[in-house]
Amino acid sequence: MEKISVYVTPELHRRLKVAASERGVSLSDFMLKAAERALHLTDRREAAAQMDALRQRIASRFTVAELSELRREGRR
Repeated sequence: MEKISVYVTPELHRRLKVAASERGVSLSDFMLKAAERALHLTDRREAAAQMDALRQRIASRFTVAELSELRREGRR
């Protein structure tokens, strides 16, 4: 495994250590998992394009009333 160094403020360092401790993992493991998650996040433009495509596919299958009912059911 390779090693990297990242400079953070003392306050951020403290908060990261607390977050890792609360999860029962080392700061190194906590940061490794956070970095891996960040690499898999979709950027906002890509996410918006995916949502637009999904809306177009769904809109042709359901009425506005049906979509509203699905939303209400999902909030229960």
